[in-house]
Amino acid sequence: MLICFIMPMEKFLFLDLDDTVFQTARKCASLDQATPASYNLAGQPSSYFSPKQQAVLQLLAEQWRIIPTTARAQASYARVDLGVPCVDGAILNHGATIISADGAEDHQWRAQIAEPLVLLSNILRQLKQVIEQYAQAQGIALLVCIITESNLDYYLEVRHLQANHAELHQLLHACIQPLLIEYTDFQVYLNGNSLTILPRCVNKAHAVEYRIKALEQDYGEIVTMGMGDSLSDAPFMALCDYMMTPKHTQLHNRLV
Repeated sequence: MLICFIMPMEKFLFLDLDDTVFQTARKCASLDQATPASYNLAGQPSSYFSPKQQAVLQLLAEQWRIIPTTARAQASYARVDLGVPCVDGAILNHGATIISADGAEDHQWRAQIAEPLVLLSNILRQLKQVIEQYAQAQGIALLVCIITESNLDYYLEVRHLQANHAELHQLLHACIQPLLIEYTDFQVYLNGNSLTILPRCVNKAHAVEYRIKALEQDYGEIVTMGMGDSLSDAPFMALCDYMMTPKHTQLHNRLV
């Protein structure tokens, strides 16, 4: 009699955080049963799990090794409390940074991404200046920031101070999209009150692909799943064997 033994495969979940497994108080239907998920600099809760989100996260953590895959910078990610183990590190800054579980940065990945980012730094600053000038001329109240960490300029983040989505759409169509016809090394994503201009070398998908290859070297054949809420998450999710998205999110609404 032939007996076959099937070796179990390691399972990895690349998990977006904000608006996927938790959200700000403003987006919560109620805080009565919500649990703090992240904290601001003053130590006050800034994002919350709903009971459903917390239940799903706990269930996933029982079967999958979770790798947070987020736009958050290292300092902001350090203030997240998922309540589940993440022993395989995290992908931060829209994929610009990869860290181990102890917070050490992956220097091979940093070296790979640093060269193109240094070359694009001046253009990021030019884009910031043009956007601020346009907003001032149009009377649009914006916060425009270049996200910088470890002495590298990563990307440009734009938020409307009154969360006026109509004016953000105006900015996108009248100012930013025409700019990016010339500056082809960048792409733009708009989700709610967050408008992000990313160098094409900064992408969660690039970092996830890098991590999958490294994990396959360590474990052989693996199973992967990607979970996210926005159109900017779709490319990294598409690299995985399976995809998951919460309902009523930007990505869910586009799919259905």
